[in-house]
Amino acid sequence: MESFNYKVVTPESVFLEGEASMVVVPGTEGDIGFLSNHSNLITSIRPGIIKVSDSAEKENTLFVEEGFVKFSNNELLVVAVGVDDEDAINAEFINEKIDRLTEVLENSEESKKSNIQNKIDCLRLLIN
Repeated sequence: MESFNYKVVTPESVFLEGEASMVVVPGTEGDIGFLSNHSNLITSIRPGIIKVSDSAEKENTLFVEEGFVKFSNNELLVVAVGVDDEDAINAEFINEKIDRLTEVLENSEESKKSNIQNKIDCLRLLIN
């Protein structure tokens, strides 16, 4: 299977980069799978799981907070507020994120509550 270059970055650093045969990201309207020579796309991502498959069939799994993804010229760029390695992903990890967002929800303006509630709902789906 053909491969393409990918990079997962946060505001602080490059978290992961390399060549992949497929990358699946949690888009706001549903999961999006990218293969080599995918059409150009820029879209936002929700909290969820990114799966990166390389040409050796090895798979990396990451938790990503909100951000966006861009695919162009056979290169994928994921820019996320936060990224955690698969070793950190468990029910306790997700519940901590939900608890933090619930506190933010209680103290936020009415205009921001819907967006925060959507994030909480996405996280709850990960533990169900």
